[in-house]
Amino acid sequence: MADFNEAIRLDPNFSVAYANRGLLHLKEGHSDRAIADYDEAIGADAKNLLAYYNRGDAYRARGNNYRAVADYSEAIRLDPKFVLAYVVRGNAYRARGDTDHAIADFSQAIRLAPKFADAYYNRGLAHLYSGTPAKALADVNEASELDPADAYKALWADIVAQHNDAPSHLSQASARIDMSLWPAPIVRSFLGRMPPEAVLAAADDPDVKKKKKHVCEANFYSGELALRQGAKDEALRPFRLAASGCPRDSNEWFAANAELKALGVAP
Repeated sequence: MADFNEAIRLDPNFSVAYANRGLLHLKEGHSDRAIADYDEAIGADAKNLLAYYNRGDAYRARGNNYRAVADYSEAIRLDPKFVLAYVVRGNAYRARGDTDHAIADFSQAIRLAPKFADAYYNRGLAHLYSGTPAKALADVNEASELDPADAYKALWADIVAQHNDAPSHLSQASARIDMSLWPAPIVRSFLGRMPPEAVLAAADDPDVKKKKKHVCEANFYSGELALRQGAKDEALRPFRLAASGCPRDSNEWFAANAELKALGVAP
């Protein structure tokens, strides 16, 4: 941060320095400062693709998905083969409730990069909450096969399998996951080896930001487990906690809101 500040002092029109400082602000959770720096970066260089992309991330973190879509679209205009920009724009569309545009973006990312697991993963969630669970299952299974060490993809493959009355493969998938790291406690709970209260206790972390993320996820996935057990009333509280406590650019925030809507209640 000190070096970027000095670079900007020496050259107030140094677009890259503003963009990099903005990224640090965003990682520290200061999206307003990040946006201000990206504004400066773009003002100094209107073709700074990463400044548009990262400003889109900052707007998405604030829940402003309309501004996020505009910035991701500009990044794509500058580089039509920018695969990751299609995925994040798809997520912003999905958060806006525009599933058709979201799926189109995820599909374009897959056309450009057929082995990109995150594109299948996010398209799968879009299919799931738009009422096409069979397509969702095909996508999340493909994502988990392409990225077998990712615990979240394995969890969602299990959740979507449940929606399709299909067999679970989570036990086999867990053999390819590092079970010493988070979110291993959530995987154990889905396998019936750890109660939800123990998962919430395991979410504790000396890093405040990590703890917030872990607690968000512990709440959301405990709600999914309650639904699986037919306890819809018990699922409401953890889903509400996830909807209020998860980062607005996370899959868990989006899914918690979708689950509450499906249950007929407001977040």
